[in-house]
Amino acid sequence: IPSLLLDIVPPNAGKDRNVIARTGLEKTLKARPAAFYSPKAARLVTVGNIEDDLDKLAGVDWIIEAVVEQLVIKQNLYEKLEKIIRPDTIITSNTSGLPAHMLTGGRSATFRRNFLITHFFNPVRYMRLLELVPDWDTNPALMTFMQQFATEILGKGVVIAKDTPNFIANRIGVYGSLATVRRAIDEGYSVSEVDAILGPSMGRPKSAVFRTGDLSGLDTLAHVADNLYENASDDPQRETFRLPEVVREMIRRGWLGEKSGQGFYKRIKNPGGESTILELNLKTLEYEPQQKVRFPSLGAARSIEDPAGRILTVLNGDDRASQLARETTADSLIYAAELAPQIADSIVAIDEAMRWGFNLDMGSFEMWDLLLQHPETLEKVMQGRELPELVQRAQKAKGTFYTGVAGQRQYFDFHTDTYKPVPASEGAVSLNAAKASNKVIRDNGSASLIDIGDGVACLEFHTKMNSIDEGIIEMLRYVAEEGQQHFRAVVLNNDAADFSAGANVMLVLMAAKAGEWKQIENGINALQQAHQLLKYSPIPIVAAPSGRALGGGCEIVMHASHVRAHAELYIGMVEVGLGLIPAGGGCKEMLVRQGATVEMQKAGKTGGPFTPVRRAFEIISFATVSTSAAEAQDLRFLRKSDTITVNRDLLLRDAKADALRLADAKDAGKWQPAPAPLLLLPGSGARMVLEQQIEGLLLTRKISEHDARTGQHLAKVLTGGDCSPVMPVTEQYVLDLEREAFLSLCGTGKTQDRIQSLLMTGKVLRN
Repeated sequence: IPSLLLDIVPPNAGKDRNVIARTGLEKTLKARPAAFYSPKAARLVTVGNIEDDLDKLAGVDWIIEAVVEQLVIKQNLYEKLEKIIRPDTIITSNTSGLPAHMLTGGRSATFRRNFLITHFFNPVRYMRLLELVPDWDTNPALMTFMQQFATEILGKGVVIAKDTPNFIANRIGVYGSLATVRRAIDEGYSVSEVDAILGPSMGRPKSAVFRTGDLSGLDTLAHVADNLYENASDDPQRETFRLPEVVREMIRRGWLGEKSGQGFYKRIKNPGGESTILELNLKTLEYEPQQKVRFPSLGAARSIEDPAGRILTVLNGDDRASQLARETTADSLIYAAELAPQIADSIVAIDEAMRWGFNLDMGSFEMWDLLLQHPETLEKVMQGRELPELVQRAQKAKGTFYTGVAGQRQYFDFHTDTYKPVPASEGAVSLNAAKASNKVIRDNGSASLIDIGDGVACLEFHTKMNSIDEGIIEMLRYVAEEGQQHFRAVVLNNDAADFSAGANVMLVLMAAKAGEWKQIENGINALQQAHQLLKYSPIPIVAAPSGRALGGGCEIVMHASHVRAHAELYIGMVEVGLGLIPAGGGCKEMLVRQGATVEMQKAGKTGGPFTPVRRAFEIISFATVSTSAAEAQDLRFLRKSDTITVNRDLLLRDAKADALRLADAKDAGKWQPAPAPLLLLPGSGARMVLEQQIEGLLLTRKISEHDARTGQHLAKVLTGGDCSPVMPVTEQYVLDLEREAFLSLCGTGKTQDRIQSLLMTGKVLRN
C-alpha cells in the first residue's frame, strides 16, 4: 500500500527539508529485528514534511497521526488537515492514552464521524495488538470496516476499547508494572530477581518487568503513568500511578533504557570484546554485576512445558519467588476484575489485549479461571483479600469466566451474567473445534488427519517441536498415496508456535552411536520418498507453515504442491550447523528452484550451469533462514506463486481456500502435478571451484576444519558428484548423493558431538 511519511521541518534544515522523515525511514531499514518484511517494501514509502507536503494528503484514504503526545499540538494539526482532506478520509490517532473526545474538540461533525484512535503496539510488525477506540460520534460502520481491514490486511489482533485513559492494555499493564516496582523496592527484591521470577515461569516473556521497561523506554512509562494519574482521578489505585522517585531520578539522569544505553540494565564491553550486563541497585542507584537467581519454585517450574503447570508450581511454592509471584498476581488480577466494565465491553477484549500487547501466555480472566479451578492456590494468592464482585458473579454462574472446550469456548458476559460464544474471525477454521466434533480420521500418535470440511483434510503434527519421526513420515505417505480416495485436497498445518523444527536428531544420534547405518539410511530414504510422493501427489497438497520451518520442516514445505505461508515465517535448511547436509530432498529442490533444470538451462535464464549451484551452495552452506515469508520467496524456499497471509488466525482458512481452488482446477482439467524435471549439473570442475572457496575460508579461520569437511560434502552433492556436465541427471540421482553424504557425516565424531551439544544445551557447537 503506497504511503506518505511526513514529519516536521527541523530548524536550519537548509535544502533537505525532509531530513527527519528520510532519516526515520533509513533507521527503519536498518532496524533489527527487521521492521519491513522485505527491504523492497520501503520503496512504497515517500517521505516529505508537513509544511510543504500537507496538500498531498488530499488524495489519501487514511491518515494516521502519530505526533508528540500533546493535546494542543494534535488539535492544531487536525485543524489544518480538515481544510485539505476529502469528506470520506479516515483520520486516526496513534495516541497511547489521550481520550478521543478531547482530541476532536472543535472539529466538524464530518471529521468526528471519520475519526477514531488506532493504538498500535511497538514494534508494530511483531506486536500483534491494535486497540481501536471510537470517539463519541464515530460512524459505527467505520469501526466495523477498520476492524475487518486491520484483521485481514494488516494481520493485527484487534481489540475494541472504551474511550478511557490509556485504554485496556496499558491501563492494566502499567498498573501491574508499577505495583511490582513498588513491591520490589519495599520488599528488597533485586532487578534481576524480579525479572527471573515474573518471566517465563509465570507465563510472561523473558523481558518480564524491568527489561520490558528498558525496551519500551522509561520516558514512555513515565508518560503513560503521568497521564493515568492526571486523567484517572476516580481510580481507587490512582496513587500506584505516581512514579516511584527512583524512576524519576533515572529519567533525570537520562537513563531511559535501551534507547539511551542504560536503564534498569546496562551493557558494558569488556577489553576482549565480549559484553557484560550489569543491573541497577534500586537502593544505591549504582550498577552491579548480575547475580544468578535461584529459587526452588523456579527450578521446579523450569522443566514443565505447560504454562499453566509452571504458573501453579511457582504460586504454590514456599520461597521468596513464590511470595512475590502471589502478591503481584493478586494485585494485577484484582485490578483487572474491578476495572473491566469501565474499560471494555467484554472479558475477552481484556484477555486478548493483555496476551497480544505483552506476549503473555494467559490473559487476566484466563488466569482467574486457573485460580478458580485450584481453590487452594486461589486462597494462597488472595492472602485474605476479598474476591472482586465480578469474580463472585462468575462463581455463582458456572464457576469460571470461560466454559466449553477449545474451539467451542463461551465467555461470561458481565452485562447479562450469561455465557456467549467467544468471537472468532470471519470464516476462521479451527482444528480444535474439528477435533472436538470427532473429525479426526486417523491418528498414529505423531500426527493426526482431521476432516476440516468441503472435501479437505488437514494433517497436523504433534510431536515435541513437531520434529519429524517415523510416525509423521508414515502419515505423509498415507495422505499422498491414499488421500485421493477420500479427499479432494490436503492441508499441512498445526496450531503450534512452529511448523516443524526438523528431523528428530536424537534418533539419528542414537543410531549413529550404535553403528546402525542401515537404519539411518532406511530412515533417510523413507523421508526422501515421502517428500517425492508429496511433490507428485495426484491431489493438491497445500503446506501452511508459520513460525519456524527448519531442516526437514523446510523440506516438507518445499515439496508441497502450493504453500500458503504466514508472513512471519522463518524457514531454512540449517543442517550444516550440526555437521550434516539436507538429505530429505532439500539440496535437490534448491537446485531445481535456482534453475539447474534442463528446461531452464536451455532457456538461458540462469547465467550458465554453475550459477544455480553457487547460489544453492551459498544459501545452504550458511544455514540461511528467512526473516519473513517475503524473504523466503527471494531465497526460493517459497515460490513466487506461493501466497502469504498476515494474520496467523486466518492461515488455515486461507490455506483451505487455496486447496479448494486447486481442487476445482484439477476437476476442470487445469491442474496436475508438474512433470519430474531433469537436472544439468556442472560436475567435478565446479566442485573444485567451491572447494577452493572453502579452503580460503578455512585459511582465514572463518570456518573450522569440520565446517570445511561438511562444505565439501555439500559441494559434491550440489555439483552432481562425478556426473558429466552435459548429461542430464534425475532427481533420484541427487537424492542418492544427499543420502550418501549424510551417512558419511553421521559417522564422524565431530558431527555426533554437535548433535549431542544441541540436545544437551540447545546451542550449536563450533568444533
